[in-house]
Amino acid sequence: MTRGIYNAAMGMLIDMAKVDRIANDLANVDTVGYKRDTQAFRAYLRREIYRLEARPEGKRVERIPIGPLEYAVVLDEVRPDLTQGVLEETKVPYHLAIDGEGFFAVEFNGTVYYTRNGEFEVNEEGYIVTNYGGYLLDENGERISFFDGFVVDQHGFVRDAQGNFVTRIGVYSIENPSKFANTLFTGENPSPSQNFRILQGYVEKSNVDALKAMVELIAAHRHFEIAQKALLTHDEVNNKLINSLATLK
Repeated sequence: MTRGIYNAAMGMLIDMAKVDRIANDLANVDTVGYKRDTQAFRAYLRREIYRLEARPEGKRVERIPIGPLEYAVVLDEVRPDLTQGVLEETKVPYHLAIDGEGFFAVEFNGTVYYTRNGEFEVNEEGYIVTNYGGYLLDENGERISFFDGFVVDQHGFVRDAQGNFVTRIGVYSIENPSKFANTLFTGENPSPSQNFRILQGYVEKSNVDALKAMVELIAAHRHFEIAQKALLTHDEVNNKLINSLATLK
């Protein structure tokens, strides 16, 4: 009976993790450049199960493995789903969207992060920054200044009103991307991305499907309630067993 209580409690913890993840996704359904989270679970406390098979010769009994028995499942890892969101036209000249692979590089508090959030604006110093103050960087790691009439082509080249080359926006591929914040990522071995185009006057919307997320949220809540009822049932049975044993003489 103790195992039943333990398994039910572990199921409730898994459902709570799912609810937290889905709730955060729904809270960011309108956040530009946001990527929904996915969860990976793993089994632990495994035990091998055997069957006993009698051998006629010498009346020997042999143990034959038939597979593992898993006692519980735990949350192992949270990974971002990097599926591209819908590209929405804003007609704001310093709004940029990446169509394809890669991330913008932004400097925030002295550290370089990566993002798909291209909802840029211009700060008081004349630099192009994110809506939380991170500086957009070019392919040389330098901050990009704003000037009237600038144009960004699909390859990321920035030109002035006369068509003169100014700089090129850095777009990078990274290995093992992980979230630092809602739209900021860290990763390993950044390298210039090849398979992309930049669209000026567009932003990439969140890739959260609100309807699908609501269905998942309802399912997680219902599963939590079932696991909770199972736990209470096991607890009641345990109490009855304990009380029955106490009356034995």
